[in-house]
Amino acid sequence: MATNEEIVKIATNFILSAPAGELNEVVSDVRALLPNESMLNASAAETFREYNTEQMVIANSPKGHKVLITKKGEVSHNEYLDPKAKLVLTFDHIKQTVTGSRAAGSELDSEVESYRAAFEEEAVKYTNEFYPSGVATVYGQKVSEGYQITVCVSSSKFNPNNYWNGRWRSTWTSTFKPGSGNVTINGKMQINVHYYEDGNVQLNTTTTKSTTAASADANTTASNVFKAIGKAELNVHAALDTSYSTMGDTTFKALRRALPITKMKINWTKIKGHRVGAELSNK
Repeated sequence: MATNEEIVKIATNFILSAPAGELNEVVSDVRALLPNESMLNASAAETFREYNTEQMVIANSPKGHKVLITKKGEVSHNEYLDPKAKLVLTFDHIKQTVTGSRAAGSELDSEVESYRAAFEEEAVKYTNEFYPSGVATVYGQKVSEGYQITVCVSSSKFNPNNYWNGRWRSTWTSTFKPGSGNVTINGKMQINVHYYEDGNVQLNTTTTKSTTAASADANTTASNVFKAIGKAELNVHAALDTSYSTMGDTTFKALRRALPITKMKINWTKIKGHRVGAELSNK
């Protein structure tokens, strides 16, 4: 028999695997399965924190714009950087709301700010064009190689009335020496789509890509980087389209039984005759 610790671990894994937009429903169902609903209370805050930062959930900044709650922007267990507003936000992971804020200090690097702001401007334009319901948050810091700008994008579509929800997440890290050489760009794209009308089908895919762009002044570098990001993400979308166009003849075909349970091929030319005979015998 499983111990309480093992039960909590299993329940936590279910919660962390909740599809986009369905966290509360999964938590409610998991609690109903437990011998004691309070078993999750001790670990709930940490579990929700891990889920929210991994999913890069969208929050409302006190300055009126949207901001992502991410691992990259985490200052402490419940504090997250809002670079655009130059604030550190206090975030309630259970309620998924911002409960307070303070001015950012050492969390922001003023030397990198001109590049970070240029990347943010391009990120907003890019997100508005390709992910209308999405939000981009951009972080900047100095590293041994020079400057490092990280762009996080999260875009969700929730349609529970038609039994589907989905989320796109991408994180792009650009490292470069300002004004010279190339920008090294490393990206990670994650897609989760859940369709659950009369069934339970999920798409979960993670793709990593690396590319480069020319480094120049802040605005030109940002523009060059987003051209490279756009090309990489377009290739991912195209690969998914190709996969779906061939899936009927490959994946789904492999799931079907080669022969019926009788081990004999069906003579489809006689099927209609069999059906007509059966209908006549019933009259």
